[in-house]
Amino acid sequence: MGKYEKFWSGSVSFSATEMFKDLNAAAKAGVPSSAAKIVVSEKTLSYDFQRIKEVDPNADTLQTSGRKNPDKKEREKVSKPKNNETSK
Repeated sequence: MGKYEKFWSGSVSFSATEMFKDLNAAAKAGVPSSAAKIVVSEKTLSYDFQRIKEVDPNADTLQTSGRKNPDKKEREKVSKPKNNETSK
């Protein structure tokens, strides 16, 4: 019997607070850092089912060599670039 992995996506409302040593440091912060305290509103938490995937621990996965062209064969470009200029 295989194992199965289930995926969800969702959304939630939260508030984040963070302490800064001065006004300039606070103004420069675009997003909360790991030092911020984040509180999730459980009433707004929602889940949407996405998919279920079978996980095979004995799967024969392909090894990567880390090189872009390991077999050193010549590659052929399949498509030609389109001319996107507009006429006036």
